[in-house]
Amino acid sequence: MPESQSSVLSNLVLVVYVIISLGAVIWVYKDTRQKGRPLSETIGWAIFMTPPLFPLAIVTYLFFRKKNFFD
Repeated sequence: MPESQSSVLSNLVLVVYVIISLGAVIWVYKDTRQKGRPLSETIGWAIFMTPPLFPLAIVTYLFFRKKNFFD
């Protein structure tokens, strides 16, 4: 594959990955606020959803979202 094509492909993959992770941040923010979680927990989950941790973070969030740590 020529260098220009691989550069375009890598940029496209990066853009798609960032869009998916930003969508996850918005989803987590709305979900935690809807469940009445404190703002600090919402911010913590949103930071955890940033692109480098996204695959691990989404699985962790789905596992722990029904648990209530502060009651």
